[in-house]
Amino acid sequence: MTETTTQTVATETAAEETPALPEALGARRIAGLLSDHIGEQVTASDVDELVAGQHLVAVDSYKGWPMYATAAALALDEDLVRGVVAERLAWEAASVPRDAAAERIGWHWRDIERMGAEGRITLGKGRRYLITDLEALAAEADGEQYITAQAAADVLEIRHPADWRYVEAAGWIAPADTYEREVGRHRTVTVALYRLGDVRAVRDMPGVDWESVRGLPKGTASPLREYAALAPTRSAVVKGFAQGLADRHRTTVWAWNSPYSGGWELDWERVEDRPTEDEVRRELLADPAAAPYASEITLCPVWGEVTRAARELLQPDVAVILDTETTDLDGQTIEVAVIDAATGKKLMDTLVRPTEPISDGARWVHGITDEMVADARPFEKVLPRLRQVTKGKIICAYSSAFDRRIVLGDVKRTGKKPLHLEPEDSWYCLMEAYRRWVGAFRWLRLGGSHRALGDCESARQVLIRMSEGRGTTFTPTPPAPGDPVAGPPAGSVIAAVAVVPDA
Repeated sequence: MTETTTQTVATETAAEETPALPEALGARRIAGLLSDHIGEQVTASDVDELVAGQHLVAVDSYKGWPMYATAAALALDEDLVRGVVAERLAWEAASVPRDAAAERIGWHWRDIERMGAEGRITLGKGRRYLITDLEALAAEADGEQYITAQAAADVLEIRHPADWRYVEAAGWIAPADTYEREVGRHRTVTVALYRLGDVRAVRDMPGVDWESVRGLPKGTASPLREYAALAPTRSAVVKGFAQGLADRHRTTVWAWNSPYSGGWELDWERVEDRPTEDEVRRELLADPAAAPYASEITLCPVWGEVTRAARELLQPDVAVILDTETTDLDGQTIEVAVIDAATGKKLMDTLVRPTEPISDGARWVHGITDEMVADARPFEKVLPRLRQVTKGKIICAYSSAFDRRIVLGDVKRTGKKPLHLEPEDSWYCLMEAYRRWVGAFRWLRLGGSHRALGDCESARQVLIRMSEGRGTTFTPTPPAPGDPVAGPPAGSVIAAVAVVPDA
């Protein structure tokens, strides 16, 4: 073999061992390709910069991500690529990301974002902030940062919330901003933020004996109460409007100060569908005391709808409450109980003999054994009574989807007709209603005895609780002797008088 032939074979062998590059790659892999090519660390953001400068063009896409020709990337001028890398490194050396910026000057991260949005500090590539701007901001804008109520109370050297709530109630300070903070997996709470300069101004207010407030032990009444009582508070104004609404329309009104949003929520019992939401809103805007708070008052929240439904279900001859215990999650009925929703009277409570054994997991929950149901009547013998006590009634169950599935499964297994037990609108799920009433996004445990009758009684207590509304309940003021109607006529305006701050 000649030398030329040997070189040819070696070249062909090397080509076979080196895998061919794909025609197109995503930004991250193009960056790795360029890093190997020029001997410097290239990042996906550098590739984005090359694309922005129209030095690279997407030729394809994969799952929505752009793809770039590898040949075009390797053909780029090396000095051009090195220049883009150098520019990025220079910017990274002169800047920091948001959280590092907040830590550097001791501000809240929301302050950093706000100042960036206002152009007070330079926000550049990679959402990074210029360090020199941060240092200038810390020196020149002290007092503009936002702090939480707890931090504000610390600045004033008073208790939170025992003293702080009166600072707000007196009208000395108001939140400058709010944000939503996650609590658990499915909830958020609204956090109020206050401008530090405003808090310092409160601290320096003349005429306030701050020394009498500082260092008070837990449980001691706050001396700041007297300042808060000088001005009407939102709480008293809203409650005054709610009482006026109850008096004018002769109905029950519920008012709840939500700890999640910080705002108030109002709902009321309808009498022949009156008053409507539009009518109440007009009254709210016409009330000189309550109108300034209109944007902070939500009418007809979800829990109000659930409350009215619960009150209807508790009326005589409207609904029953049913519960079953089973052989397994997808098993057969081994116990069924039904009670009257309005009175709690027991209508049915019996064990049922299944055609399959009770699983260990189910027995551990409800405690019913195979021996306990051995002499019980089978489901087909129990069904007539079950139909009788539920006929013409809404069937409430804490988990109606589960109990309905179990009952209909047994009906089908025994070859009987379900009749009124089958339609979904014959059933009402108390757990779903309670979840909406509470405002939760997760399954809520009943907490009953895990026997059918006990769980029916526990479910009825949930129904009663929902029927009571949320917050404070206002009922019409009883008529004075000789007065046919209590309170002013419908449509008149009530001026609320406030004497105590929000609790």
